[in-house]
Amino acid sequence: MVIYKILNNNLILSKDGQGHEVIVKGCGIAFQKKKGQQVEESRIEKIFTAENAQISKEIQGYLTAIPEKYLDFVGAFVNEVKEKEGMKLNDSIYFSLSDHIMGAISRLENGIRLQNMLLLDIKQLYHKEYEIGLELLKKVNEMFEVDLSADEAGFFALHFVNAEDGGKTDSYQISIIVHQILDIVEKYYDNMEFQEDNLYYQRFLTHLKYFAQRFLHKELHYDENQELFKIIKEQYREAYGCVKMIYLMMEEEYKYAMTEDEMLYLTIHIQKITEDHKRLKNL
Repeated sequence: MVIYKILNNNLILSKDGQGHEVIVKGCGIAFQKKKGQQVEESRIEKIFTAENAQISKEIQGYLTAIPEKYLDFVGAFVNEVKEKEGMKLNDSIYFSLSDHIMGAISRLENGIRLQNMLLLDIKQLYHKEYEIGLELLKKVNEMFEVDLSADEAGFFALHFVNAEDGGKTDSYQISIIVHQILDIVEKYYDNMEFQEDNLYYQRFLTHLKYFAQRFLHKELHYDENQELFKIIKEQYREAYGCVKMIYLMMEEEYKYAMTEDEMLYLTIHIQKITEDHKRLKNL
């Protein structure tokens, strides 16, 4: 591996076996070195692969702006999670999470705490990642002797969600859309309280998550069954009325007209939840 550019004593640009640009990190890896010389492999701590030149520049910016203590801390934690959970995470998490932790601590030192309005939704939608976020929160508070709130665990969780699929999913925006839909359902049914561990509710959450994801990725769902839709909206009029409210919200907020197929499945899910809620209430 040859040095193509020296960023600082601990960072260099090089290329991998396929000719792709990589950023190599290691303590003193560029000390007294020059462009064109071989990299001392024994000093390599981490190799970051960039998908394109723009991402490479962004990574370089992060690595030169974020103090080593944050990068090293996050690197150790992320590697531990990868090994323990078997998760495949995009390299972007090393920088985005380090930058977030640095910013959160800086805000706290200035008396600023960010409230995570979607904390409950994140906990429900991304339970595994939220548990990882809680573990990270505990370690951050111990390592840097701070008192970040549980709100940050939710933010941490989203970094892991985004890194799991290569950063293609806007997990925060998905959480917002799901929150908006759940809010409509709750209010439509006189502040009905959802049971987090209820099977129908969990299925509904999963459906909403993928609905929001398809919408954001512009993967429209066309598999319309007009006869079935006609039967369902007549049979489940109240649930369909709720879905029409959701339709209006999506149209007004996101300029998106839901397909009949999407409305059909939402109606069925909402009907099942409300039926089960009434059943449990009468026990």
